[in-house]
Amino acid sequence: MRKTTIMPSFSNVSAGSTATLNMPLGLTYDQLKLKYTGVTLAQLKNIELLANGKVFQRFKDGATVKFLNDYYGRSADVNGVLTLWFVRPEMDTLADKRMTALGTADIQSLTLRFDIDAAAANPVVKSWAIQSDQTVFGACTKIKNFPSSVAVAGLQEIDNIPTSGARIAAMHVIKADTSEIQVDVNSLKAFEATKEIAEQIQKDYKRVPQTASASHIDFTLEGDLAQALTTKGLQDFRLKLTHDTAGAVDVIVEYFDGLAGI
Repeated sequence: MRKTTIMPSFSNVSAGSTATLNMPLGLTYDQLKLKYTGVTLAQLKNIELLANGKVFQRFKDGATVKFLNDYYGRSADVNGVLTLWFVRPEMDTLADKRMTALGTADIQSLTLRFDIDAAAANPVVKSWAIQSDQTVFGACTKIKNFPSSVAVAGLQEIDNIPTSGARIAAMHVIKADTSEIQVDVNSLKAFEATKEIAEQIQKDYKRVPQTASASHIDFTLEGDLAQALTTKGLQDFRLKLTHDTAGAVDVIVEYFDGLAGI
């Protein structure tokens, strides 16, 4: 049975506080929609989803959630509504779409929390869930952010992104002028493209590259979860980025993994 229901109230919805939603257990979560007023997406900071107290998704702010939704061409986050997608509608088969829905049959807690900026005018946040039949937690999409910076233009090599056997669905490099990207797996090139070529390929599969702010590496363009980059047994994993200018570089990684993994 598919069910749409309003969630319990958040605690501590006020400027300068940490708002918390304890999500009821039982059914499976496909989506969570947040209706917000008196606060901007950028003022919804440090968004975290936790199962059994373990953080499995972390976003810098609400604008980052919208950024990912926009890239995948998911329904627009408009009119003060932000969607946290647990199913992946861009996948090809129904089984793959639903693989990462959040089952709650075998966990003790599921929590959403975020900080509200002290400058928020008069924050109000409510939430609604789209749910389906009960399942165990199983696989989920884990979202992690890895900040760095470069002092000069040119090549940046990142060799410390955690893998631990999880599959990597996509990586998003948050810097406007990253002109070339290469991914090396055990010294073999798994991905090598200029920003222009990568975006053209992504558009072929109905992605919406956020070219003004980022570059993307997407291993699931055909809507097949099995094409995600496997990291089991990896000895060396390197992300090589060529930047036209110095500055901050954030890498958002989307993993497919079980709760006990990375």
